[in-house]
Amino acid sequence: MYYFGKNIYQFKITEKRDLTEIQIQKFEKDIKEGKEIDINEYIIKDKNYNNNITNINDKISKMINKGFRKIFEYFLKNIKI
Repeated sequence: MYYFGKNIYQFKITEKRDLTEIQIQKFEKDIKEGKEIDINEYIIKDKNYNNNITNINDKISKMINKGFRKIFEYFLKNIKI
């Protein structure tokens, strides 16, 4: 899960960077062409993808993580080397 989540995060950052570069190019082109500039045309708003499914997945992931942590803590306390 961690690896999958990390890759999604990296993809989103790369996507955001690419979109930003595209918006900068659009802005520079509009300035060269003498168009009226409105900053709102160049700002990219993040989409909110939260819904019931993602919320449930997040809760399940946290429960699994908490369960593994408790199992490891148990073994560390009870196993003597």
